[in-house]
Amino acid sequence: MLRTALSASSRSALASSSRAFHVSAVSQKSTTEKVAEVADKVNKSVGKGLASAIEKGEKATETTKETLGVAKDKAAEKSTIAGQKANQVPAGAREGTRDFKHDVEKEVRK
Repeated sequence: MLRTALSASSRSALASSSRAFHVSAVSQKSTTEKVAEVADKVNKSVGKGLASAIEKGEKATETTKETLGVAKDKAAEKSTIAGQKANQVPAGAREGTRDFKHDVEKEVRK
């Protein structure tokens, strides 16, 4: 009787203790699945980082192009102005020469 009482109580204790464990979906994943998930997360993280770096590089390239375009336009404008001033110098010299000749001829006539 003692033997049946012990075995009956131990069976009920084992049955109640085994029912207390709960198995979740996360713990049922295999090691391969866990590694695949981690690798996927790392891959996505690295991809986002690289995409961000590429976008920053594109913005820097565009900014550089704009800056060089403005500098090129300013240089062309300065070159045009310099060319105009260079053309004014000989014209001024010719005009000065004519004025001088005219003044000399006036003085000679007097």
